[in-house]
Amino acid sequence: LLLLSIIDLFAQSYIRQNFIELDDELMELFGLYWQAVNPPGKRGDITLPFFHLHSEGFWHLLPQPGQEAVLAAKRRTDGLKQLRQLVLGARLDEALYQLLQDEQSRNLLRTTLIQTYFAPEMHQRLVARSQNNAEAFQYSMELLQKAKEITLRDEPEESYSPAVRDQGFRRVIVTIYEHRCAFCGVRILTADGHTAIEAAHIIPWHVSHNDDPRNGLALCRLCHWSFDEGLVTLTPSYQIKLSPQLAAPDNIPGHLFAFGKRPFLGPNDQSLWPFPESITWHQQTLFRHR
Repeated sequence: LLLLSIIDLFAQSYIRQNFIELDDELMELFGLYWQAVNPPGKRGDITLPFFHLHSEGFWHLLPQPGQEAVLAAKRRTDGLKQLRQLVLGARLDEALYQLLQDEQSRNLLRTTLIQTYFAPEMHQRLVARSQNNAEAFQYSMELLQKAKEITLRDEPEESYSPAVRDQGFRRVIVTIYEHRCAFCGVRILTADGHTAIEAAHIIPWHVSHNDDPRNGLALCRLCHWSFDEGLVTLTPSYQIKLSPQLAAPDNIPGHLFAFGKRPFLGPNDQSLWPFPESITWHQQTLFRHR
């Protein structure tokens, strides 16, 4: 599963040198592949293959400065935090790295991995997962490219399947917000590629048919639900505003009260901040003013 994820990153030109980092993008793809072949609730751990592949000969762990002896003596991984303390990343044998630059070689390797290591009934599932990953990446790149436009686009984004569109929109949103909730600031990723962050439309898809990243927010599940319910919104000056309904006698909104009127945590590239038109629509249409 790790190697299938890495092949996808080469196909996307995400990996441009012989260095593989245990980053958010790799963990996200690993999680998608994991979900494709495992029952719900079964947890994976990307640190296991990332560490133990070094015994296969073609995978070479690169130690953090000063951790060379510790890494050499290590026989097992003790989780994501420790692995990142020990290694910068990994590199491949040069011959394999060169092969992965070629589309035909990547496809052959992908097919060989799937047919050799997975049961026949899983083959089509994994091929479909790979195809979805490629299309979703392409779609996310198109969204970012189109986001350079100034005006709010309202043309439908229906040339891709709903599954690909959802994955592509999610990818661009969680990437530009760096897996961090725009309201409460939480950022949590697990070793099996799960994240606390979801991609939320400001004007819902069924209304706008608009996946422009400026019509989106990265929100944790509680903030996403609160936003969709109109209990939280943004002002035109990008301040978080809370609905009076949160203070109803039987409600216990917890930490939601802590970030009322605070600035939201937007992408580093301010050109990707939410459209004022989308914010105004949410305030006028969904937000509970009383």
